[in-house]
Formats: sequence, structure tokens, C-alpha cells
Amino acid sequence: MRKDLFVMLAAGAVVSTTSTAWAEEAADTRKCEVSSIQAMAPDDTTIVSATPTAAPVPHCRIEGFVTTTNPGPNKVNFRLQLPDTGWKNRYYFIGMGAAAGYVPSDSQIPPGNPLYKGYAVAGTDTGHQAHMVDWSFLRKNEAQAVDHVHRGAHVVAVATQKITRDYYDAAGMYRYHSGCSGGGRMGVMAIERHPEDFDGVLLGAPGGRSSATMLKFIAAAREMSREPGAWVSPAKFAMVDKKVTAACDGLDGAKDDIIADPRECKFDVAKLACSGADGPECLTQPEIRTIKAILAGPQGPNGKLTEGFPISNMSTWPSFLGQTPPPWSPEPTIENLRKSPSGYVIGDSLARVYFGPDYDALKQFDFKDPKQINAWWEAAKRFDYGQPYPAELGGFSKAGGKLLLWNGVSDSCCSDIELEQYYNDAGKKLPGGKAELEEFVRFYRVPGMAHCGGGTGPQDAPDQMLDALVAWVEQGKVPQSIVTHRGAERVQMQFADPQTKVVSGVMVPPPAGAARDFLLCPHPQVARFNQSTEKGAVDNAANWSCVSPAKKTASHN
Repeated sequence: MRKDLFVMLAAGAVVSTTSTAWAEEAADTRKCEVSSIQAMAPDDTTIVSATPTAAPVPHCRIEGFVTTTNPGPNKVNFRLQLPDTGWKNRYYFIGMGAAAGYVPSDSQIPPGNPLYKGYAVAGTDTGHQAHMVDWSFLRKNEAQAVDHVHRGAHVVAVATQKITRDYYDAAGMYRYHSGCSGGGRMGVMAIERHPEDFDGVLLGAPGGRSSATMLKFIAAAREMSREPGAWVSPAKFAMVDKKVTAACDGLDGAKDDIIADPRECKFDVAKLACSGADGPECLTQPEIRTIKAILAGPQGPNGKLTEGFPISNMSTWPSFLGQTPPPWSPEPTIENLRKSPSGYVIGDSLARVYFGPDYDALKQFDFKDPKQINAWWEAAKRFDYGQPYPAELGGFSKAGGKLLLWNGVSDSCCSDIELEQYYNDAGKKLPGGKAELEEFVRFYRVPGMAHCGGGTGPQDAPDQMLDALVAWVEQGKVPQSIVTHRGAERVQMQFADPQTKVVSGVMVPPPAGAARDFLLCPHPQVARFNQSTEKGAVDNAANWSCVSPAKKTASHN
């Protein structure tokens, strides 16, 4: 619990009961109007509208912006949704994927609207309006660049938290942040640069540790367009996926069509080479070269620049590699993503920020030229975007915050291996080392999950982890194993409509596969099946346990 809550507790208030009851009784005395909300706002904040709104639950919908300066001026637009009744003394900040560029109403990860669970909900465009795959503003407008990197979310958090406290006349509240990918990057900026902003942060797949993720996308697009026949179709990736899964499924002790740790699987795709003509169940030599290069990751003059795509759940690779063969357009629009690989589009967009609007990353970037590699990192430093995260969590530790890190093990974008490195580096930099780290951080790998969702893993992992984070922040209950689910009859989505069970604002596809449970374990523990022979035993979390990892011999099928 943070310092602002100590004031309320010292005064004898009961956060979860007394304040909520008061909020319900006083709902009709608050004014959801511009002048009233403006009086609550900081001096740098302008309220544009305050509208009593019925859906998804009765609430005050506030639109406004914070004006930033030095550099500036710039408008950082925001939306704040304050429930009329049932407020649980909880504030929720929406982490935005990719380059943001619009003001959200719904949480992205977990999906849905937190108003259903009594949260006050805030979100921002991070200081610019544009397609969320377009990073050109970083080069065009210094103020917008600074705001997107970290300042915009911070000033909006400060403003909307003050308005929320004043609106409910609350001395304090519990403040949460959740996001994945670009939203995870926003979480990293919060805990490292503004550690007082939140009490609990749920941080998923944070864009890799650096913009080497973008280099990975550029390199993969180059391999897919390297020579005639180099492009691999979604159908071929699905075929390889089945072969790999069949070979490596049992490495975790359970035959369940899931590769729990793709690092243990050493399947050689050359085994699938066509013996004669090309066909749907084999790979041509150009296709083999492409897949091997993408698995290996981008190679610079001194070796690997970052992690390659994981070998598990290869069916999800086309989400970044595209559905159609080249040539492709680099136009950074959502419409173009239906025709061109998203990884290529966003990688090229950032390259044009670094090297100029006429730069063509697919044709011009030379991975074997150390001068170009150095120029990439110099540009990342110059724009303060894409540098390796320093993993400095001392401020967040001192502020009393709690952090849950998570990553899909089959994420083609943002590697769980890199997030593990971040976790380990953070521990090394704390005065108390790993022991101090474990007082406020937990890290979970999610089997079968692709980028922020999809794949064949659980659907409600972020939802269940948010529950665990709230219990840690508010009750001091340290997270241990977490049960998550796949399948409509089992999933428990935090922010779904309680009547229809439908979540709004969903951008990530649900996972494939029949209904089942998954047991998530805090790193370094791993989930192990107890070898029950009962029918459907692998689908029940009760038949799994979190254990210390054992050294296993990798499969070389």
C-alpha cells in the first residue's frame, strides 16, 4: 500500500467498505459538468467535456487534455470514466499498444471495460493522433516524441488521479496500470521513470528489451523476400507447426499439444524437405533457408542482434510476416496491414524515423555493416526511443509498488527470454539483490501464448494475473501459482459485460483449442504434470504442480 493510503488508514477510514458506501450515498451530490471537473484539475489540464453516460454502466465521461511544455506546447488528450456508484477505490490506467495515437475507452489487455468492476478508468493517446503503426511523429515533433516516450502518460496519470480523488473526496486510492506490447513499454517507462505513479503494474511483453525487435522484423521480411520461392505461406507455417508440436509436445511431461518451453525443442525443419516437387506437406530449400534464418534471429557483424522467432506455435508467425507474398507497401496504416506484413510495416516506419522519410529498410539496411548497426543504436539514443531498458527498479521498490511481468513463450514479437533477462538484470541492480526483487516483482511465462494472446495458450491469463496483483497490493497476498483457462465455458474475463459475458475493445484473437486449465508458475519455477492417467487429466490444473526446473535433454527430432 502506498503513502497516500496511509493518510486515509491513519484517519480510521476503511478503504474497501466505508469509502465505497459513501460514494454510493453521495453520487447525486457530485456534478458531472465541465466547471466542476475543471475546478478539480491541475493547472496544466483543460477539461473539454463532462457527460453523464449510461453505458457500459452509469458514469461520468470526462474528455480533456494536458498541455506539456519544454519541449512544447503539446496536447496530451485523455479520457477519464468515473462510475456513479460502486467505486472500489481503484484507478486503472490503460496501456496502449504499438504507437498509441488515439484515446481509449476500453482496456486492451485484459480486454473490456474496468468500469464493470468498479474502477475509475483513464487512458490517453500519449500526445498525438495517428495510425497506431505510424512512428513518424517521433521525427516530426519533439514534444510529441517526448510525450509518447514517457511524459504524456505521466502527466495524464497525475491529472486524472487528482480528479478522481477529488471527485470522490477520497484521501487515497489503489492505482493500477496494465498493458502489453506498446502498453507494456508504457509500463516499463512508468516503473523506471515515474515510480510514484502506480501501486501495481501488470506488464506484458514490453516491445522486447529494445528496438532490436524492429531489426528482427526487418530481417525476417528480408528473408521472406530474399529470392524467388523464399516466401512461406500461412499454410506451410501451419504444416510445420503440426510437425514441430508432434515432435516436442511431451518435453514437459504432458502430451497436450503444447510446447511449454520452445528452447527445449530442437526440431530441424530440414527434415521436412521435399524429395521431389513442392507440395503442401514438405518444404522447398528456399523455404527451409527462410525458416531457419527467422528462427536464428537477425545476425550482425558480431553475431545475433536479438532473439529470433520461437519455434513453437509457428502458425502465429503470419501475424507479423503477412498473409500475402511480396512486393509489399510500407505505408503505416491499419488498412495496409491487411496486405503487408505488420512486422515489416512497423520496422520500416521506425527506420524512417531514424534515417529519414525516404529510407527503405528492406533495401538499404545492411546487417553486416557495423557502421549501420552503430547508426541504428545512435539514432535510438538520439530519439530516446528503442534503447535497451536499463532495468532500474530501485525507485519503484522504494515507493512500495508491486509488479507482475508476463510473456507468452510463443511470442514472435517480444521474447520471453528478453523479459527474463530484464528480470534478472533488475535483481542485480537492486541493493538487496534477488531477495529485494522478489519482495515486489514476479515473472510468469505463459505456455502456448503468442503476442499478448492468441496461439494455443490460456485466454484469461492477464485477467487472472490482475486479480493476483490486486490481492498483492491490497491484501499483501504474495502471488504464487495462478490458474488460467482456455475455452468459453472456463475463461473468466475480468472486464466482460456481466450479462452477455462479452468483452469490448478486443484486438487480440482468442486462442485455439478445446477448453482446459493452465497452471502458471512464478519464475524460475515451472509447471509439471503429475502423470495421472485419468481421462482429461492434463486439462485440469489440479493435476499440475509448480516445481523447480530440472535439467532436461532437449529433443533433437
